[in-house]
Amino acid sequence: MYKEYLPCHILAPYVDRYWEFKGQTEQGMQIKLSTDGCTDFMFILETTVNHGIMMQPYHSYFIGPMNVCSTLITSSGTINTFGVRFRPCGLSRFMKISLSELTNIRLSVNDLNTIFSDSFAERLFEEQGIQCKINLIERYLKEHLYKSSHTMDAQIAYAVNQINAHEGKISISHLMDEVNLCQRHFERKFKLHTGFTPQRYNSIVRFKNAIKILRNESFDNLLSVAVKAGYYDASHLSREIKKLSGSTPNFFLSLPLDNETTIIYTK
Repeated sequence: MYKEYLPCHILAPYVDRYWEFKGQTEQGMQIKLSTDGCTDFMFILETTVNHGIMMQPYHSYFIGPMNVCSTLITSSGTINTFGVRFRPCGLSRFMKISLSELTNIRLSVNDLNTIFSDSFAERLFEEQGIQCKINLIERYLKEHLYKSSHTMDAQIAYAVNQINAHEGKISISHLMDEVNLCQRHFERKFKLHTGFTPQRYNSIVRFKNAIKILRNESFDNLLSVAVKAGYYDASHLSREIKKLSGSTPNFFLSLPLDNETTIIYTK
């Protein structure tokens, strides 16, 4: 039902992945969206409700950076949604946007000056097959990339990469020294380009690493996972996972190994 696809090497520095959520559902099914530090554009074929916003077929929506778990609710017996997920700072290469004002916000693209429109959603769903959809969107994004005069902020892009490389366990004060910015200026710029404070993004990356450990490694107890992932104790780990995914650590332990955890769904 849910599948992910990697972008071409030209777009990989900016686009994290494409995703498709398609298939039969039960009306009213709740679909949890875990926090991942990214921003998404969603192209809707079947009516869906996202935090009270009725998402109409053949429309495009912007999903801002989330610092809490979000939920989609299906309004029909099927779901058909295609998404483009941009890396932190990646969207700024294509358009001028202040993500600090869009945290936890879901908007129609008609309410925001973006690179996508509802007409693009119509074009996308005229394509037959997932590879044709990906080819269309990659041609579109590469055209914008070559024409765009926008650039990624080098200091913030470096900071994001360092947080990712250290799995959310880096000292933010040390990072400020590396990019040669005072705390106030660093936090303002970081939030402008990512939608998060450096501390919050650090915790999101730490959470993602904890889920990876839960899913893929052997351990004696949750305390050992917490320590390895950079949490104080098992309670701290459980609280953060519940806040950012809407589920408990035991939920991720119970998932089949091939199950994706970026989007999880329950009836």
